[in-house]
Amino acid sequence: MNRISQVMQMQIKYNKLGWIILPWGILLSSFFINLFIGFASHPKNGFSSGGVSSLFVYMFVIGIAILKQTFPFSLGLSIRRKDYYLGTLLVTLIVSLVSAIALTMFSFIESNLTDGWGYKLHFFSILHFYDNNILWQFGVFFILLTQMFLFGFVLSSLYYRVGRNGMYVFFAVLGLIVTILSYACTYFHWWTDIFHWQAHNPNLVLLFIILLDIAYAIISYLLLRKATV
Repeated sequence: MNRISQVMQMQIKYNKLGWIILPWGILLSSFFINLFIGFASHPKNGFSSGGVSSLFVYMFVIGIAILKQTFPFSLGLSIRRKDYYLGTLLVTLIVSLVSAIALTMFSFIESNLTDGWGYKLHFFSILHFYDNNILWQFGVFFILLTQMFLFGFVLSSLYYRVGRNGMYVFFAVLGLIVTILSYACTYFHWWTDIFHWQAHNPNLVLLFIILLDIAYAIISYLLLRKATV
């Protein structure tokens, strides 16, 4: 446990900018820009912004970058791969938890207290169909934040395990699979049914994302056990 706490302290102490300051700086900058647009234009029907997605994209990026920044250094300190993995995962869960609480709070204020900050702006409440269910929205934010990080983390772990040539093969196969599935959905006209099912079964979609999170976590751990530096 002592080694795990050392990894957590290392991640937060030496990468505070990357974990907290930079992503929220980008997000809040985008928010104030959209707020100014609302102030300047006063749209009658309000408007929606995708600016909050920057936080999720950033979690994916840091999931990729964090291994290169801290993994070799941790091994140089004789920290076990298992301890590094668990410490990094715990930091991710904490950061995602705090961020999800903040996003849920801003979303509630936006939708229920200020009528979109006075300009009917949908910035944080992208899930406005579920604004009345705060716990559900918090769960979505938390799960998606961890999902994006773990997706980037498993890709980075794969790179450390199989190298550059292995990644070329992986993305070639992945691209082929995605192309075939996309063509099949277009040919058999499945897209409408897929989107309709997602819209009417949000809990099942959320469960699927949770299962993906678990799969990413397990796969990344197995890859890091054999990864070379």
